[in-house]
Amino acid sequence: MSQLPLTAGNYYEYPLIIKKLLSTPMRYARNQEIIYRDKARFTYSTLFERINRLASGLDVLGVKSGDIVGLIDYNSHRFLESYFAVPMMGATLAMFNWRFALEEFEYTITHARPKILIVHADFVPLLEKIEDSLSAVEKIVVIADDVGVPETSLNIRTEYETMLEEAFRSYDFKDLDENMTATLYYTAGTTGQPKGVFFSHRQIVLQTLSLAIVLGSFASNVHFGSDDVFMPLTSMWNEHAWGMPYLATMLGVKQVFSGKYDVETVLNLFKEHRITFSVCIPTVLHMILSHPFSEDLDFAGCRLMVVGARLERALVRAAMKRGVEVVSAFGMSETCPLISVANPKPDLVEDDVEKKLDMVTSAGLAAPLVELEVVDPLGHPHPHDGNSVGEIVMRAPWLTRGYYKDPKKSRDLWRNGWLYSADLGYIDSEGYLHVTERVKDIIKSGGEWISALKIENLVRRHKGIQDVAVVGVPNEKWGERPVVIAVVKPEYADMVTEEKIKAFMKKFAETGEIPKFSLPDRYVIVDEIPKTGVKKIDFRKIRKNWGTDIES
Repeated sequence: MSQLPLTAGNYYEYPLIIKKLLSTPMRYARNQEIIYRDKARFTYSTLFERINRLASGLDVLGVKSGDIVGLIDYNSHRFLESYFAVPMMGATLAMFNWRFALEEFEYTITHARPKILIVHADFVPLLEKIEDSLSAVEKIVVIADDVGVPETSLNIRTEYETMLEEAFRSYDFKDLDENMTATLYYTAGTTGQPKGVFFSHRQIVLQTLSLAIVLGSFASNVHFGSDDVFMPLTSMWNEHAWGMPYLATMLGVKQVFSGKYDVETVLNLFKEHRITFSVCIPTVLHMILSHPFSEDLDFAGCRLMVVGARLERALVRAAMKRGVEVVSAFGMSETCPLISVANPKPDLVEDDVEKKLDMVTSAGLAAPLVELEVVDPLGHPHPHDGNSVGEIVMRAPWLTRGYYKDPKKSRDLWRNGWLYSADLGYIDSEGYLHVTERVKDIIKSGGEWISALKIENLVRRHKGIQDVAVVGVPNEKWGERPVVIAVVKPEYADMVTEEKIKAFMKKFAETGEIPKFSLPDRYVIVDEIPKTGVKKIDFRKIRKNWGTDIES
């Protein structure tokens, strides 16, 4: 049968562009609210106008299609406005992580080379420290909030709200090529400099639609719909706050932004606005549940999607006791980030709490339009038997095509049409993904493989250990050898030494829990384990500080 001919006439080739996500809330939720702390409160109609004014103001500053506009801010309505206005102009929104170490922060800005930089006044002193590296930045727009525009040597052109007030109320957003780059942000540099990942309009729209399906259409303990009240507790400068602000805006959801983070402010916003949905990392959930102010809060009806790290059963139990429904989700900076969500299958759990915990603490089931496998070193898929561990590979229409201005690392990221995650895991017979450890957590020593995660878990059994990291460092004879960096609990400070930790670990080799060759060569006690701006262990800094003097 031959292909049907194209219809003659003025057919509209509908582009999947971010502009189209705004059509629905303007029909369904014009009077719904957007809230920023206790500082700003306005409707979606005003949001739409502010998006137009932001684009108009940036146009006056010289922003053209293809330019890069940088943003440095806390979680705020300005981020939401920029998520839309900048890409809808045909420019790229580059988001910078102010929690990075200064060297990494400077690297990301010089690497992205934004033409215009929008920055909260709190971070002007940070920019002053790298002023010599801002040669590509033509103009800076300051977000004053309550602090005002600071005195500075930087080239401040205007203040954010002033720019919007002086701009036109409307901007002619043209239809764009859906494959134009919309956003750019940087992964945490745990083993090297941060890497830039970028996403097109089409990719963001498709991920938004898939996220809507996985959170709204399947039977689940964690639903998200237009009647929710949403507050992001993950950073909006990384992974689009897990894509949730785009989805919340498309659905016309009431959105609340906490600004400069502190737990008390977050809890006050929970109480005042009855937050029903958020996305956060496990550490934030723990901080919320353990804060004294939260003891009197009613969390009934609140649902959390927990991302970024392994979700422990004990934390889920603690949340459930407080009335919070929790589900784990898996993704990466490179994947925009949606890959899988751990919706429990109703026919399998029913009243079985333990089975439900197994499912909601896994990395989840592949989202619609995601293909997910675990493979052996030759790229052959493992069976979904719950035992066969391999590298997690994936493909979906919204995964980054590569690393920004880094063709070598881009080639390593994609192989044979699959994005290689550098995570190890397995898929069980029900299709749930379980992440076990990072490929980079595997230490290659003398032709043998040593699991850094296994060593870490054994060290943590010592009652005097508060925190630990295990890293492979160069060794002339063996290639790599494991080193343990440990933080001792204050109450054990006078009792735990490096030699005692070494003796403690030796017992595991004697009992056969680990091979003798896996025992670390060094144990280093420190006050604090180096972390990146997003609170991941900074292996690059650990190797720099402790990885160059291992005896052969």
